Amino acid sequence: MKKIILMTMIGVLATACITADGGIDFSGTVESTWGIAAPWTDSDTAGRFTLGTTSFTGELEAFYGNSSAYAQADFSYDASGALNGEGGSGNIGNGFNLSLGELWIDYTESFWGIRIGRQKAAWGKADGIDITNVICPSDMSSFSAMTGDDSKLAVDALRVSLSGDQFTADAWWIPFFTPASLPLDEGNTLRKFVVPSVVDFPGLGILPVDIAGLEAPSRAIWNGEYGLKVSGYFSAFDVSLYGFYSWDDMPLLDYELTGTYPSYTGIVINGDYRHMGMVGVDAAVPIGATVLRAEAAFFPMRSLQKSAGTIISEKMTLTDVETSEKHNELSGLVGIDWMPSGWTITAQYHCDAVFGNLDSLEREDAFTHGASLSISKSLVNETLELSLNGLVNFNDFDSLINPSASYSISDQIKAEAGAYIFLPGPDNDGEYGKYKDLSTIYIKAKFSF
Repeated sequence: MKKIILMTMIGVLATACITADGGIDFSGTVESTWGIAAPWTDSDTAGRFTLGTTSFTGELEAFYGNSSAYAQADFSYDASGALNGEGGSGNIGNGFNLSLGELWIDYTESFWGIRIGRQKAAWGKADGIDITNVICPSDMSSFSAMTGDDSKLAVDALRVSLSGDQFTADAWWIPFFTPASLPLDEGNTLRKFVVPSVVDFPGLGILPVDIAGLEAPSRAIWNGEYGLKVSGYFSAFDVSLYGFYSWDDMPLLDYELTGTYPSYTGIVINGDYRHMGMVGVDAAVPIGATVLRAEAAFFPMRSLQKSAGTIISEKMTLTDVETSEKHNELSGLVGIDWMPSGWTITAQYHCDAVFGNLDSLEREDAFTHGASLSISKSLVNETLELSLNGLVNFNDFDSLINPSASYSISDQIKAEAGAYIFLPGPDNDGEYGKYKDLSTIYIKAKFSF
């Protein structure tokens, strides 16, 4: 049914454009990525396929005068997901996925414009790290989605824009909430990183864990999300201000013991979503072949997850238990881009601080920080590109390293080989290190038209 509706919408868009005195552009890509767990991973994992995705992405743009429309959709088959029981955010069964990336209508005058429909936007000037970039939720439903070029989901929104010689302003109304896509399906290899299958709870022993469901906000006009971005462009620097009032894309979990004391039989998890506010700013200063960047975001009284142990312990003595606590949170980033001849070098330092007592929270560190480095070099008349990307968390000293080499066989075909290497810290696995057994060596082929 999803496929029929999508093709019908694209057909109507194309017919309307062809009959008008306008134009239509169609482009797309066919891409196939295969990857296996690296030899140094766990013996039960090494050599197993972690990536096996073949996808077709089509883009259709129609325009007539000041009006335009755009559609982008992706149809893919995940062979590794079919074997492991995985499904992406647009799963239609048996490893097949159909997702509507964007579908919007736009009207623009010289100083204002309006766009309505399913659309994406990237806020902030950070590279690969979300500071103010909170308007679109993340797709974490599968390993292929997490490692893809675009891991953000579109939102259904109305955007009104104003523009002048040195400024732009975008006001957003998002009436329908879109949460982050999580790997909660039975058999998904990433599920254990979100919710473990069993928990060894002190005093209660090993208990199985079951997910009952996540309760999204009701589809009502008063549950909409609102955003504002104002940007100024000057000879010496660019600056943007952001404001966003929304639902947090990640759910807060509630843990409930099943059975009766002392013979508890398991843990059932429910979840819901809470409101979140954000104000932010970014700036970029070009200096010759170098660009200096800075970005910051403040989240006033954000609801943060309590630990499972705290929630269950409190429920043994209390009848009304909150699953979260409200704390002020501040995130920031500084970065530098250097682009000498044939090279692109990007370095970033980012940090995040939560204020107040964290004893009851799932989060252990009040201050977290890390860094990223990206180096790429074009060779052989810019047909060969060698790159190395790395991220490290300084709290646990875990890291992700992504070396790759890509070669343009023709103007349409590009081949790539590389690896995703997850390294745990010396004492704790850490945010990247927990994926250590998913370290992957991959090959990729892409045809663009």
